[in-house]
Amino acid sequence: MAVTSENTSAVRTPQPPAGRQIQSWQEAEHNAAAWMRHWGYEDARARPGGSDGGVDVRSRRALGQVKYQGAAVGRPELQRLFGARGRAMDKDLLFFTGSSYAATAVEYAAENGIALFVYGLDGSMSAVNALARRIAAAPAPAPAPSSPATPGQVAAPAILVASVRKSRPGKGRIALGLALTAVAVFIPGDAGFDPRPNRALVTLLMLVVPALLIVSGVRERFRRRYWPTGLGLLLVDLPVAWLTNARLWHGDATEVLVLATLTALSLTSATLLIRWNSRGTATPPGEPTPGRRASTGEVLMGDQGTSDHR
Repeated sequence: MAVTSENTSAVRTPQPPAGRQIQSWQEAEHNAAAWMRHWGYEDARARPGGSDGGVDVRSRRALGQVKYQGAAVGRPELQRLFGARGRAMDKDLLFFTGSSYAATAVEYAAENGIALFVYGLDGSMSAVNALARRIAAAPAPAPAPSSPATPGQVAAPAILVASVRKSRPGKGRIALGLALTAVAVFIPGDAGFDPRPNRALVTLLMLVVPALLIVSGVRERFRRRYWPTGLGLLLVDLPVAWLTNARLWHGDATEVLVLATLTALSLTSATLLIRWNSRGTATPPGEPTPGRRASTGEVLMGDQGTSDHR
C-alpha cells in the first residue's frame, strides 16, 4: 500500500486536526487516524483497502475501527474489534462512526473498555462514553528533552501514557473470595458445627467457590458487570455449609423440610443470577443489523445519514 500524506505525520500537534469533508470511508479512516495522533497515539496509521479483520487504524498502543454508514453501530461490530485485538490486551480500543450506537453497543463498550466516538461530516469528533472522554481530554505529552541530533536522525516524540484504570477491575471478587476462604477455614471447626463426613472434606468443598472468585478476579482485565454472578456463587456456597452440618439434620421433619426448601431456593436463585449475567455475552434478538436506521432504545449521536460502504 502506498503511503499517503495522511500517514506521514507522527508527532502530535497541540491543535486538533484541520477540518475536512468526509465523503468516503477512506477519508473517514484517515480522519480517525489524524485524531488518534492528536490524542497521543503518535504512530497511528490508516489502513484503507485491505483485509483489516476489524481494524482500520493501527498504532503500537491502540487499534481503531471506523464505520462509514447510516445504520447505528451494534454490539457485533464492537465484538469484532475486541476479537481482533487477540492477546495484545495492553492496546487501547477505539471505535469511530458517523451515525450512532445502539444501547447494547454502549453497554458492551463499557464492559470491555472500548472508547466510542462519533465523527461529523466536517471531520469533527465527539466522545460518546466516559473512556472516550478521558482519551480526548488527556493533556498533550510534554516535549522530550532536546539533544543534538545527527544528520538524518529525528528525535523521538514523547509518548502519551493515559491510565484509564486506576484500580484493579477484579478486586471486588478477590475480596469476596478471601472472605469466603476465611469462612471455609473457620466455620467447620466451630463448636456449633458438626461437619459430616469430616472437617477436611467440608473445608475443601467450601473452598471451591472462593477459589473460583479469586482466580477470576486475578484474571479479570476489564470492569464487567459481575455482581449477579458473584452473588450467585455466594448462594451456591451456603447450601454446602447447610448440608454438611449434621446438627441441622437433628430434629423433626419440619426442620428438614425448611432446610431442603432453603437449599433449593439458594440453588435456583444462584442459577438464575448467573444465567442473567451471562446474557451479556450473546447478541440480543433486537440487535440492529447493517442497513437499518437507529430506532427507539438506541443511543443517537450525530446521525449524518451516510450510506454503508464497509
